[in-house]
Amino acid sequence: MSKARKKQRRDEILLRNVILRVKGLRELHHHSQEDLNAGTEIDIANLETGANFPNLTTISIICKFYGITLDEFFAPMNYPPKE
Repeated sequence: MSKARKKQRRDEILLRNVILRVKGLRELHHHSQEDLNAGTEIDIANLETGANFPNLTTISIICKFYGITLDEFFAPMNYPPKE
């Protein structure tokens, strides 16, 4: 008997922030989704629609492409807010 698989938890606010950050980086560098896809082999269209929740490896690949650190990627988000 197999165990029922738990539904993965998703933070929709974090996802939206990551999507906006990726879009912002593309716009800053005048890249299309196709440009970023060609440079990283990541399905950017699915990432930006929220179909796929990016993991840290995916984000680090995007960071390497743009020459930034993970800290620089996440810094503008200021999320989650301190209480």
